[in-house]
Amino acid sequence: MTDERRRPRLLGRPAAFLHERDPGLLIVHRALRVTIAASSGFFLCLYLVGDVNTGVYALFATVALGALSEVSGTPAQRTRTYIGALVVGLALASLGTVLAVNTWAAAAGMLVVGFLVSFAAVGGPRVAAVASGLQLFYVLPCFPPYTPDLLGERLIGLTVGVGLLVLADRLLWPAPSPPDLVPRIAYAAGTAAALADGLRTWLVAGVPDVDGRIDALRAEAARAGAQLRASTLPPAARPTGPSRHDRSVTHASLAVRVVIGRLGLAADRLAEQRTAATSTEQAGAPAPAGARSLPGQPGTSPETADLLETDARALATVRDALLGESAPPPRDVIDHALSGYVERETFRLAGAVDPAPWLRGELAVSAVTESVRSLVLGARATLGAPAPPPADTPVDFWFLHASPVTLWWRRLRAHLTPRSVYLQNAIRLAVGLAVARVIAGVLALTHGFWVLLATLSLMRTSAVASRAVLLQAFTGTIIGAIIAAVLLTLVGPETHVYAWLTPLLMLAAFAAGPLLGLGAAQAGFTLVVSVVFAQVAPANWELAEDRVFAVIIGGLVGALIGAAVWPRGGAGEVRRVAADCMRAGADEIVASAAYLTGTGPPPSTEPLNRLSTLFEYTYAQYRSEPPRPGPEPEWLVVLAVANRIAEYSRTLCVRYPVTDPLPWPDFGVLLRADAEEVADAYRAAAAAVAAGKAPSGDATALRAQVAAQHLAVRFAEAPAAALRAFDGWGWIHRLVDELERVEQALAPARRPVRSPPGRPHSAEYRV
Repeated sequence: MTDERRRPRLLGRPAAFLHERDPGLLIVHRALRVTIAASSGFFLCLYLVGDVNTGVYALFATVALGALSEVSGTPAQRTRTYIGALVVGLALASLGTVLAVNTWAAAAGMLVVGFLVSFAAVGGPRVAAVASGLQLFYVLPCFPPYTPDLLGERLIGLTVGVGLLVLADRLLWPAPSPPDLVPRIAYAAGTAAALADGLRTWLVAGVPDVDGRIDALRAEAARAGAQLRASTLPPAARPTGPSRHDRSVTHASLAVRVVIGRLGLAADRLAEQRTAATSTEQAGAPAPAGARSLPGQPGTSPETADLLETDARALATVRDALLGESAPPPRDVIDHALSGYVERETFRLAGAVDPAPWLRGELAVSAVTESVRSLVLGARATLGAPAPPPADTPVDFWFLHASPVTLWWRRLRAHLTPRSVYLQNAIRLAVGLAVARVIAGVLALTHGFWVLLATLSLMRTSAVASRAVLLQAFTGTIIGAIIAAVLLTLVGPETHVYAWLTPLLMLAAFAAGPLLGLGAAQAGFTLVVSVVFAQVAPANWELAEDRVFAVIIGGLVGALIGAAVWPRGGAGEVRRVAADCMRAGADEIVASAAYLTGTGPPPSTEPLNRLSTLFEYTYAQYRSEPPRPGPEPEWLVVLAVANRIAEYSRTLCVRYPVTDPLPWPDFGVLLRADAEEVADAYRAAAAAVAAGKAPSGDATALRAQVAAQHLAVRFAEAPAAALRAFDGWGWIHRLVDELERVEQALAPARRPVRSPPGRPHSAEYRV
């Protein structure tokens, strides 16, 4: 009875472990697919056809793209990725076969191939997923013997291995498709539509939000916006490629998050407007001239509610279109509504004395509509609708008129800088592989490609990360080698035993890494290569010894090169790029102020956009590396502020396409002086973070210096210029709020990040 009770418990422990580590058995199913494809190709070519060379290449092709690569996506996308990788792999294998003529030619080829294949990861997650596997297509044939006459057999083996992997991927426990970002954008657009309609209803009714409906709609929209963060998606599902579709999805995702953030800000501003107008009415003061009001809502024009209604309809149409339930939304509806609204607001300013109590809220609503316009264009581009004429296309959507070659070139050019972690990683890996190839050739190692395989699999993006994996890798390899040596000694030349063991050990090795860690993966792979090569040629315990020696050499090469070439990885680069972003943001602040006051050309957001892109990729690598001891700055907040500076600078240029000098020269001088003060504060924060110090905290004092300069503007004289001047004044104040966020994020040990009064703190918030 006791044994009967104990047996289910013992059997249940592995099941519970698998359920915890691999809930959907995705890891196990992947290991099964690769095992079946790899062993089938190896056995078919070796035992049925009798071609050793073809069998080895069929096996390694499957392992390279199945086990060492992370190919994901829809079934059709995975198949295209495998086929594309095969085409490139055939070329790499041909090159490796030709350059195997001597060590130096092979090492030079390894340097070039290692760099190009690794740097190609800038093309997005699907390219990055197969980069490590593609390196093996060159590594394996670039070693002696130099046999170009066997190139045909090698290419056939690679084709057989990838073909079997494609069949296994489609037929054997096919992996589920990753989540699609487009339905999430549609849902977020729907929540934003509900929030815009709720604000409209609230304005028309003119009663307090006693039931908290607006707060509930804001919370739901915020949750929907949070689901659009890249961190909520697996890497393969993130639209980070250079293609027109990926760029369109990215713009639509950002635009809907901006809409949600601006709707929240509009709700705050309209609530402040209600309070100020009600206080004025209770005090018996006359309402500003020209300020027609909604029933029960002093100071708010009916056009504001109409504009929110237009926004709500457009957002609902975007939702339906992205879900395939309607045609793409038209572009001109938002343009007509927004231009008419700005004209009416300008007319209202002509009779106003001090429009500050009501203009803030209405400018916030117009900002919502501007971001809805960007969302409409992004949604249309995502759905493949015709692009607007080049003259009517916003600068941010330049890619709609660019060829695929141009899109790729601009992406590559953006990362051709020492500040790019992609370039750093490519150089580091290329040098490591080339050095490993030279060492393996000079020492004339029997299985020299194992050295490069160890370098490829153990090299990390920082010296800290390399140290963390070396001990695990060496320990696992030694344990696997000991077991392999015992196995080879006991079994001897009985190849049929190795044939039976091959699929079992493959399954264990391919599942061990994701489930148990790097040490288990190295132990399992050592056993696999031992039983595989024991079937190709006579082997003894010395084969296991060669494997240990090769892994130690390869691991040490990777560690030494990693310690010499950008050893700090993302952690060292993130400070520099964050400082560069803040300096570029400061320059853009000054240029934007000059443009608003009619004394300078439109600011170029390209430098800040380029640095923000580098910042984003650097931050992603930084998060993938082992954490450093002690508190770290909240880099994501700094990145969000840099994005907001560029985004609002573009908004001002769109809102005011032509800017003449202001009719109030003193105001222009004051606005530019304040912009310089704010820019200097950003530069001071940049200098502090570059030096590894906390900023001095100038935001509080700076806020007191920026006076309410809108009082110096005589609105009735030039209402259009007054609208621009008032907008610039509010923009300066928002920049001070953003500076406070940056200072708090860069000094996490001094004080927690909090929001300025009335402003929500969120990485998704946009002004």
